[in-house]
Amino acid sequence: MVTTEVVGNTGTRFLGSVLSIEFVSVLDDMRWMLLLIVLCVIADFRYGWGESSKRYEEAKRNGDKILMMQYAWRTSRALRRTINKLIDYVVWAVVGMAVGMAILEPMGVHHIFGGVVATTIAVLCEAKSFFGHFFYLHGVTYNDRTFMGFAKAFIVALAKRKSEDMGAALEESLNDEEQEKRHESK
Repeated sequence: MVTTEVVGNTGTRFLGSVLSIEFVSVLDDMRWMLLLIVLCVIADFRYGWGESSKRYEEAKRNGDKILMMQYAWRTSRALRRTINKLIDYVVWAVVGMAVGMAILEPMGVHHIFGGVVATTIAVLCEAKSFFGHFFYLHGVTYNDRTFMGFAKAFIVALAKRKSEDMGAALEESLNDEEQEKRHESK
């Protein structure tokens, strides 16, 4: 008689139960980090979709067939890239937790800080992407790649959401101020 059941020895059963309990505990510790990662990836997907559509419409208006092909919406590609990013960032967070358990715990630091650092890196990477899409959708360009340049662009984007004229005036005044500083330094 042939058995179709998978039979494990006592060591395999013990190791499997210990690892599964530990893994569930780690997932429970990281639930808010995982939620933050999922929200960032969804935001990037949504704003990326909007930017792609806007660029496609601009190319269509200009009659540029090459750009139309480049910015045409491809659902399978978008979903594949989104899922790949989500998996990558979750793996980063899990590895951060594992490093925390292996290195930080013996030093007296709670292992969750390893996951927090890894999640922060993932969120910062994703934030750069979805804020870039957000700025493009609201017509804001920023050349200054510093924190202040980002902050100015973010404030202008928020102002443009409320009133296009107010946002344009704010952007113009910030650009004028930046140009005056450049002329003074020369």
